[in-house]
Amino acid sequence: MNKKLNFIFKNKKIYKIILYPLLLIVIISLVYFSIPKFFNYTPKLIEKSLKKNSNFIIKNITNTNYRLFPSPRLRLYGSNLKLEESFLEIDGAEIDIILDPLSLINYRRLDYSRLLIRGGSTNIKIDKVNQLLNFTKKNKTKINFKNNTIAILQENKKLFEINDTITQINSKNNIQQLAIEGLLLNHKLTFFFENKSENESNITLKIPELDISTDISFVKNNNFKTFKGVVDLEILNNFFKFNFTKEKNIKINKGFVRSNLINFSFDGEVFFNPNFFFNLNVEPSKVNIEKLFSAIKKNYFLKDLKELEIIKKANGFLNFKAMFNGNVIFENKEILFKNFKTSNNNPILFNAKVSGFGKKGKIQFNIVKNIQFKEDSTKELKISGFMIPSSSKIIFEKILFDKKIFTVKKIREYENKFKSEVINNSLNNIFNEKKINNFFKKNFVN
Repeated sequence: MNKKLNFIFKNKKIYKIILYPLLLIVIISLVYFSIPKFFNYTPKLIEKSLKKNSNFIIKNITNTNYRLFPSPRLRLYGSNLKLEESFLEIDGAEIDIILDPLSLINYRRLDYSRLLIRGGSTNIKIDKVNQLLNFTKKNKTKINFKNNTIAILQENKKLFEINDTITQINSKNNIQQLAIEGLLLNHKLTFFFENKSENESNITLKIPELDISTDISFVKNNNFKTFKGVVDLEILNNFFKFNFTKEKNIKINKGFVRSNLINFSFDGEVFFNPNFFFNLNVEPSKVNIEKLFSAIKKNYFLKDLKELEIIKKANGFLNFKAMFNGNVIFENKEILFKNFKTSNNNPILFNAKVSGFGKKGKIQFNIVKNIQFKEDSTKELKISGFMIPSSSKIIFEKILFDKKIFTVKKIREYENKFKSEVINNSLNNIFNEKKINNFFKKNFVN
């Protein structure tokens, strides 16, 4: 019995030896980490620290609150945050400044290891994206965004936005990274930028539900003011690859596209200042026009999709040559086909305008064809009307043949003939050269 009591007393002594120092450490830690709660972190001190350490300018701090858990931090409410060059601005977010545990009692200086930004919106100017990448390269502070909306702006007009984003800007093993996950038009998007070395960087972008995957490798100079690289892009099983150089504008060369529907090469320029604009020369070498039109119809005219709004915001030119010639113009939310010539041997000339997408989308057209009567005699045929791809309808509005205007009754008669002889339950047949020529020969050659 005495031995048992001695053992218990000895154990109690051991427990006390362990427990008291442990309690002392806990108490000291709680006191130490609670000290900043009694400090007055003035807006001026916060502004000075953020500008010095992260190059951020902060305004409109309505309230500041120190929190011990889950780690020591200052929480700022109602703040507007922007980088000094104003290429990135954050509005209406809740900002946590994660404090350096070793510097908590220094009330004259605000040392922190990370910024956590919740909610609000982040505006990024598209013509200054290179400055954002340069900031990522130089940044030494970890910056995390949660439940944030990123809006891409051009001259203060919203091009598109990414919702519910989780963003990380950090430096790991001397490699700077920018990672974004979010929703673009309700489709999951991942973006990853990595600064591999002093001059080499890589960008990957994926939108799995839209079957979009991009990989960009480039070498930069002068803090992203000039750079050159290679782009590999896959969209709906279409593979794009091209080289580019960026000086004042982006110049594209040695570009090509490969798919089971179309092969073509391309080059040209892309402009971001004062507005986003492209001017590309396209030279097709293989086109399955019927299957291509069927794919376009399926993806752009059978559904009312929000992502089609991005197409409406595009501005630029696609200049086709070789197999067929003409220009596709993206302008003022419309797509125009101008001066298209289908072939060199007795061609069909046409102009068209895509005035909408989805089930209500409509394509207006004007066709000019010289009908051969004799070896040296032709008559000009002009047909204008519109097409509704979703319902496979073609409506003739006006027919002018040899300078004679057809009556409404006669126009309906030729429209019905076109439906039965050419379309024949498939709108793709408007690209069947044999059917089209037979229609012209049968109905307009006496």
